[in-house]
Amino acid sequence: MLLKFLKDPLAHFLALGLGLFLLYGALNPGGGAGDDPKRIVVDRDALLTFVQYRTKTFEPKLAAARLDSMSGDQLKRLIDDYVREEALHREAAALGLGRNDYVIKRRMIQKVDFITQGFAEAVVKLSEDDINAYYEANRKRYSIPAFITFTHVFFGTENRTPSEAMALAQAKLAELRRQAVPFSDAPKHGERFPYGVNYVERTRDHVESHFGPETTQALFDLEPDESVWRGSFLSPYGAHLVMSVNKNDARIPALEDVRGRVEADLKSERKKAQSEKAVKAIVDTYTVEVDLKGKAGMDVVGLGKQE
Repeated sequence: MLLKFLKDPLAHFLALGLGLFLLYGALNPGGGAGDDPKRIVVDRDALLTFVQYRTKTFEPKLAAARLDSMSGDQLKRLIDDYVREEALHREAAALGLGRNDYVIKRRMIQKVDFITQGFAEAVVKLSEDDINAYYEANRKRYSIPAFITFTHVFFGTENRTPSEAMALAQAKLAELRRQAVPFSDAPKHGERFPYGVNYVERTRDHVESHFGPETTQALFDLEPDESVWRGSFLSPYGAHLVMSVNKNDARIPALEDVRGRVEADLKSERKKAQSEKAVKAIVDTYTVEVDLKGKAGMDVVGLGKQE
């Protein structure tokens, strides 16, 4: 039973409860009752904690590396900033400015959150099976949508009927084919489209927002050919002649292709779960009593921690 307890990551966190006093000393150097309130000690531990909060670097090794890489001038500025902050904090505490101050309360909560996140970072370890199982359960999250690459020549219907626009497009189509106009020369022909001329690796949703669902479906049905102009296609804006040069169907990539994302997502979820578990363990040590008597006709309600 004891061995099982010692292996439980949550038990490790609870064991840190005793160390919170030491952590408080590290987070608030020189703050002990027996210390001279006008004496500020700047040591490596104090600066490491300061760097962690300033840069939001939860990994102690990264914070240490950042501190060790500082030049003399950078280190002096860091010490000056630390001393300034510490001195003002002590004066504010001496004046009692933190009492009943919600902003201060939130900052203290953030410190405990910081500790729980550090705990979660330390205990979360991912195995190959974990990563594979997470990928299989969330394959759709990593799907790559279908996309298309094409250019077009446009004739608008703002000042003409759709039939007139289509007739102009058909006449231009013969010219484009006869002159073998390449992809790059499309902007030299037709009229100005409200959006763009060249669409490179654009998703179906993006194309549909510019051309409408029917024309988009027609474009995705085309077989790519960088030597052929096709049309005409009628959208809500007018008539289009299209050269489609590339198309990829929607697909789910192999784990090897998205492993970095999968691992990062899984680790983030596990860390959040461990952090919340640790916070719940803290909350469960308290007995909560809610007294709403006289508030909107509600009676006294007593709430204890869940057993």
